[in-house]
This record gives sequence, C-alpha cells and structure tokens, in this order.
Amino acid sequence: MSEVTLRIGGKAYKVACADGQEAQLAKLGSMIDAKFKQMEGNLAPSEAENLLFAGILLADELNEAREAAGDDPAELAEKVKLAMQASDTEETKSRELSLELDAVRAERDAIANDLANIKSAASGQEPLFAAEDFAPKLEQLADALEKCADSLEGKAPAP
Repeated sequence: MSEVTLRIGGKAYKVACADGQEAQLAKLGSMIDAKFKQMEGNLAPSEAENLLFAGILLADELNEAREAAGDDPAELAEKVKLAMQASDTEETKSRELSLELDAVRAERDAIANDLANIKSAASGQEPLFAAEDFAPKLEQLADALEKCADSLEGKAPAP
C-alpha cells in the first residue's frame, strides 16, 4: 500500500492506495481541487459539505458525459461484460491453437527423427522398416498432417 497526500481547498489529506495507483489518485485529487476552486464564492461553512458538493458536481459532469455518449451505467456494464467474455473466448481459442501447434511440432519432431533413422538405414546400416511397412507409415503421417491442417484452418481467429 502507498500513501498520497492530496491538496484540496488548501488543505492536505493523506489517502492510502494500491501500489502503482499514486498518479491516478493525484489526478483525481486535482479534479476535486479544481471543483473546489470553482465553488470558492459559494463555500459552505463545513469542510465536509464542501467536499460533498465538489463530489456532486463531478458526479453531475460524469452523468452528463454518459448521457451525451448514450450509455447508461447498466448498458455500459453490459458492454464491458460482453467485451470481457469475448476476450476470454479469444484466449481460450488461442490456448487451444497453441496446444494443437505443440502437438503438430511434436509430430514433426517424431517425423524428423524417423527420417534421420531412415537416412542412416539407407546409408548402409540395417533397415528400420521392411518395404511393405513403409507405405502405411507414410499414409498415416499424411492423414495426421491433414487433420492438423484442417483443425488449424477451422479454429484460426478471424483477421
């Protein structure tokens, strides 16, 4: 936790905040102080009342800005919720694609290993596969690659 000293209406107020939020809190305090300065000719006798009035003026400005934007708080909250759900969906798709890509890489590495074994067998060492075993392995490999490609094409995020 951090502590920020705000100057509002000529008085200092110490306010605690989360680490990293000091600048934002100072900015908000400056906004309240600006409202105080606008009220100078109409200050109430109580410090608490003046702070309340400054807060009400800021809330009124916020309300006017929301109305001008056409967003009521419930609609705005719904939009934020939908945006967060879309983000979660994209993250899930991204994780799924990443897992599939890892599987394709593992398959590629296994194929590279098999190829290295085949090359070394062809260079005069004992063959790894009998001639009749080789064709089914290639077909199996081709099927696996096609499935991976189809899967990646079907789940790729829209541009």
